[in-house]
Amino acid sequence: MRLLLILSLPFLAWASWDGSAEAQGIPAKPHGRMEQMRPDDLEEVLKRAPAAFVPLGTFEHHGFHLPVCFDGIKAHALCIKVSEKTGGAVLPTFFYGTGGGHIGYKWTNIVAEEQIVPLLSGTLDFLARQGFRVIVLLTGHYPGEQTRMVKRLVQEAGQRHPQVKFLGLAEPEITTPLPGDKSSGDHAAKYETSIALALHPDWVRLDKLVEGRDPDGITLPETPRKEGTPYDPRHPLYAIHGQDPRTAASRETGEKLVQEIVRRLARLVEEALQSPAPAAAR
Repeated sequence: MRLLLILSLPFLAWASWDGSAEAQGIPAKPHGRMEQMRPDDLEEVLKRAPAAFVPLGTFEHHGFHLPVCFDGIKAHALCIKVSEKTGGAVLPTFFYGTGGGHIGYKWTNIVAEEQIVPLLSGTLDFLARQGFRVIVLLTGHYPGEQTRMVKRLVQEAGQRHPQVKFLGLAEPEITTPLPGDKSSGDHAAKYETSIALALHPDWVRLDKLVEGRDPDGITLPETPRKEGTPYDPRHPLYAIHGQDPRTAASRETGEKLVQEIVRRLARLVEEALQSPAPAAAR
């Protein structure tokens, strides 16, 4: 018995520090990636944690150190982490986004809003018809055009499906600016690179931020030409808007940001799940 108690102490300490349901011996709510789930798995989600997550991104040049689809894979990874706390199903990432200042950059594909809206509206309707009570659109691509589109989509979906709580959020809305910073969002700079380092360090290759690239090989005829390092293809910080990630980004900073995003979004989802359905929908 004494040996068993001694062996259990490290686990008990870890469980107290971790704070997760699994660490405290509480069965995890059903969750997973929808594309990998079977009908019975999804039915269990509907019974115990009827939340669905739709991560949004785009194809967009994110400097030479980050993947071109970073916005989407970032949003998907964050949704996975939230679902581990709240339960729910995470849909495959929707990689087509609209708006922003990188239209014309090579490897960027910005799509007109009118081409995107029918697909996303149909997806929200599909999830509502299946019986999800909380549906989250989380966009990791957050220029004004995309953010406004997300807000409008969830508002209109809520009018069509009053029994469902729709949450439409851009990532910086649930991130507090760090001391000395005015904004909690950037493009491939301190914030996004730090989040990448926390989520998947292998996404980040800071050694790729080098001088002297051949402009003819990394631009298109329509690539914008303006003053400043984000528009100079020979500069290491080409296409990056914000603080130099080589000196300002860190995994430690990213872990703080990710923890806050996950905690705040999980709270919103749990509150929505616990709230009673509108009287008209009962």
